Amino acid sequence: MKRERAVEETPDSDGIHPARKRRVQYGEEQAQLVKLYNDLADETSAVRLKAAGDLLRVLSEKSPSQGGLIDQAISRLVKGLCSARKAARLGFSIALSEVLRLALQLGYTENVDDFRLGALTVKVDQLTQTDNKASGQEKREYLLGRRFAYQAILQSDVGLADGVSSAEWQSLLSAIMLLAKQKDWLRSECGAVLYEYLHSGSGKRLSDERIQTLIDMLKEHKLLRSPEGVALWLIVEAHWPKTLPKDVWHKKDPLSGEELLQLRKILQGGGIEEQEGTNGKTSRPGTRQSQPSFVWKVLFDHLHSRKEKTFKRFSEEVITEGFFAASSSAERKAFGLQIVRLAVSSAPCPYLRYILSQTVLRTVINHRGEANRTLFEAAKLPLDQVVQRTKHEPTVADSFFSPMALHGAFDQSTKSKTIEGLLQHADVDALQRIVATVNDLVAQAKTESSDQVDSRRRVLADVLLTALRNNREPSRLLKQGKDLAAWARDVFHILTSFGYVAAEPLPSPPLSEASRSIFRSRLMSCLNSVMDQSPGTAVAASTYVLDLLHNSRKEAHKKLSKQAAETLRAARKHAQGMEGADNAGVAGQAYKLLFNLSMLQVYNEEIDSVEALQDLNNTFDGKQSGGEATTMLVELLLSLVSKPSALFRKLAEQVFAAFAAEMTSDGLQSLIDILEQKEGLSGQQALFQDQNDEDARMEDATSEQQSEDDGIDVEDMSDVELVNGEEAGSKSDESEDDADDSSSSESDSAEGSGDDEEAVFDRKLADALGTAKADEGSDDDESDMDDEQMMALEPHLTNIFKERKKDASKKQEGKDAKENIINFKNRVLDLLNIYVKGQYGQTLALDLILPLTILVRTTTSKPTSEKAFAVLKQYFDSCSKHKTLPQPQDQEACSSVLQAVHEEMKKGGSKLHANACSRSSLFLAKVLVALDPQHYPQIAQMYAALQSQWYLDPKSKVHGSVFTEWTSWSLATRKQPGSKTILKTPDRLTSPVTPSSSTAHPYHGDVSHERRLPPAEIRQILHEVTTLLKDRGETVSIAETAAGGLISSSILSTPGASQIYKGGLTLYTLPSRIAYAGWSQETIANYKGPTTEIVAGLAQHVRKDLESTYTIAESGTAGPTGARRRIERRGMWRWLWILRGGLLRRS
Repeated sequence: MKRERAVEETPDSDGIHPARKRRVQYGEEQAQLVKLYNDLADETSAVRLKAAGDLLRVLSEKSPSQGGLIDQAISRLVKGLCSARKAARLGFSIALSEVLRLALQLGYTENVDDFRLGALTVKVDQLTQTDNKASGQEKREYLLGRRFAYQAILQSDVGLADGVSSAEWQSLLSAIMLLAKQKDWLRSECGAVLYEYLHSGSGKRLSDERIQTLIDMLKEHKLLRSPEGVALWLIVEAHWPKTLPKDVWHKKDPLSGEELLQLRKILQGGGIEEQEGTNGKTSRPGTRQSQPSFVWKVLFDHLHSRKEKTFKRFSEEVITEGFFAASSSAERKAFGLQIVRLAVSSAPCPYLRYILSQTVLRTVINHRGEANRTLFEAAKLPLDQVVQRTKHEPTVADSFFSPMALHGAFDQSTKSKTIEGLLQHADVDALQRIVATVNDLVAQAKTESSDQVDSRRRVLADVLLTALRNNREPSRLLKQGKDLAAWARDVFHILTSFGYVAAEPLPSPPLSEASRSIFRSRLMSCLNSVMDQSPGTAVAASTYVLDLLHNSRKEAHKKLSKQAAETLRAARKHAQGMEGADNAGVAGQAYKLLFNLSMLQVYNEEIDSVEALQDLNNTFDGKQSGGEATTMLVELLLSLVSKPSALFRKLAEQVFAAFAAEMTSDGLQSLIDILEQKEGLSGQQALFQDQNDEDARMEDATSEQQSEDDGIDVEDMSDVELVNGEEAGSKSDESEDDADDSSSSESDSAEGSGDDEEAVFDRKLADALGTAKADEGSDDDESDMDDEQMMALEPHLTNIFKERKKDASKKQEGKDAKENIINFKNRVLDLLNIYVKGQYGQTLALDLILPLTILVRTTTSKPTSEKAFAVLKQYFDSCSKHKTLPQPQDQEACSSVLQAVHEEMKKGGSKLHANACSRSSLFLAKVLVALDPQHYPQIAQMYAALQSQWYLDPKSKVHGSVFTEWTSWSLATRKQPGSKTILKTPDRLTSPVTPSSSTAHPYHGDVSHERRLPPAEIRQILHEVTTLLKDRGETVSIAETAAGGLISSSILSTPGASQIYKGGLTLYTLPSRIAYAGWSQETIANYKGPTTEIVAGLAQHVRKDLESTYTIAESGTAGPTGARRRIERRGMWRWLWILRGGLLRRS
């Protein structure tokens, strides 16, 4: 029997049943909600926020199903909060708080019981329960989901709703308390939920009644004296002080001095009130935190607003004694280090020194001392935070520095760069306070023992040096770009005072001579650092130091002699006279700096410093009177570079560069004399003592012989490790057998030398004893001397052993002398490099070629040999770069130097030496030919004679490459009809040269030929093309073979060609194509003449290297009857040129 259809179930006019309509509509709503829930778990914040807004709009629509949809949404969102996905919790929390706000409104305005606070609290508890089979991780996620659900309820402003009863509010707080007591980590989470709510805008509007209920619930659940309870107490004290009970903390203040001991226990995790467990027994929960909870930040925020005394006491009694006591475990110290890191990141500047207590810093030092210590990495966390804080807040640097400076070499002890980071990031005001701290610590050195005083003061002197080195930029070092900044003046003042002055009040304990020496040394190092910036800065600093010394001369630690004082007075007068505008340039600053540092040498009591300053005074007087003083100045500079001081070396180079243009032949000869000295004891005595020693000459002779026997090819053996220019055990690349033989002979020689020394010693000993050396098979006992005879022999034996010791001492002395001479030569080569780089056009520079070439061969030091070659190369390259050659008046003398270079070639040597000789010879040839092309036959005869000797003598030491390079240069520079001359440097690099009337180069003069290039018929085309390329900002490069440079020459003949011409290659021969066009053996094997593919390959290679817009490539066959040329233009045009009878025309 069918049920009668109800009236409301009658189908609509469209024939669709209402129930079906409801099912379809419900399905669409559900599909929309599913998408919104998926978006709420999206990783993108904007997507989550949009989904939350859309969900709220859907649920806000009035409909019969609104309540069901809201209830369903609450269930779905609470379940979503139990997800392990972080993004899901974030999105669902935002949505849940707004949905709950909507639900509570319906619950209390429309009396929907399921949407009242009590029902919602129970619903959350039920939805976040797990069964007994759930894993530990799953239980943790559901507990976290409950925590976030309770937070969403609070954020829905339930505490402000008028309809919410006190019982319902209490039930919510009770649920939160019960959750907090389940796990220690949940207590921290729930405490954070309550604190964040009270700290929010809505929470701060809660009534006293609501807060009183919260306090009562905390007290009931014994959570007031927990870390989280302390944080909640502090925020309630700030906003609802009347609600706090009196019987919990002394004067209602957990931060009071009387409560710090109890507070320390609570924060350590052992002072929480006992609570009843599930089995009815009481338990004391402990905590093992890996990270500081939110409570610590709350505590520090409140302490920062308290008096400094309160913060100091908290830091000492809670942090230092609570976490860094001697009995503290490694885990507790590790946690304490994280607390220190947190405190460092936010504490006000005056409070920072209390955080880094001596106990804390000792813990850091102890655990950073060795990498295998348990807290080695943990101890670095606060140090990194210190540097990071200083980087973002430079003014706090001195607050960190002060406690660290008491521990001596802090960076070294902690294997960090903390002090260096502080000095690097500190602002100028903090730097000045740091420097003042250093001054106080030096004056009153506080150490555990007197033996550490010098060491501690050395560290403090190093701090001043580091501060200056890390802040030597002019913006920080100078004030208004001229005078020294206040902190920099203080640095120089401290170093000067403690290094030279003995004024009251005296340091305690008194400065030792070793400490004063350290301060003087660091002063010179500081001057060396500022010299890197500019001579003007160095002048300002050194002048300030000299003024201090002059003003405190009566309190000087050591009194100067009368001669030194008079010399200083004259020098000071000269230096003051150079302060005018006429001496403001580089030369004037260099000269004044030379005076300043020379005066400092006198104060330092350097050997011969008074005499050197007198010479400088005389030099200045001679210069002022118009005399020639350059030679004496060079001698003074040599005395500076001979010192083992980077400061004086830089000074010498600066002064030398300023006066290089005034160099005389005598001054240059003084430099050359150094290069010609023997690298041994006699050379050192000749330079520094002006006396000859027979033993030294013998030692040098031996050393020179060994050098010739053991010569090293400095190019072939570039991987040889050398110590002071000597080979450290390797074989020659030339022949392994020869190397083995040489090695054997060296070993035999060394052993023989040792045997000879032993034999001489035995012979002397036998003569003194009056005995002959016993035969090997003799068993006779020759010890038949009595006591008197032995006593008589004692003086003879003493002399014999003294002589042996003296011989060993002489060998070491000779070795040291060799190192000194080599270092001196290297310094002189640095000066010569400066000279040739700036004075390449002076004829005087030609005098350097032969000595430098000889030095490449004769020096026993590979680095010195390479440096000498580098000076030659710099000279030749400078002339090539500036298209300038020296023009000697005495052409015969130039020819003699060329002949001497050829004689030097015959002496052989390394490949580097052969290269030096060849390049020097070609350079001199260019100079002579530039003066007069008729010199070429004479030069050619020199080369021919040298080549004949090389060809006929199998033992000739001349390298064959010399003649190859000569021939190549001759072919390259020979004047060809219809072509421009190309300047070829000795290393076969080419560059176009513009005619110049200022030089007499054969390739600089006017080219007078029967026909001019380019031919008249293509000049207009070249002009149009050049103009078009310039207008378009485009460039062209050339790759030509048979044309031999004619294409480049034609383009370069057009005015303004430098703007569009990127360069070109003349690839006339197969070797040139292998070297410069990327040809391989496969290319050569497949070569079938000048095809399109060949030309295209040349164009592509050159265009890639020179990065031009277009490339013209050409190849063909040249002959007396002419040949057709194909030149491909990679771009918009393709040209065809024909060469006939020296004429170039377009076809």
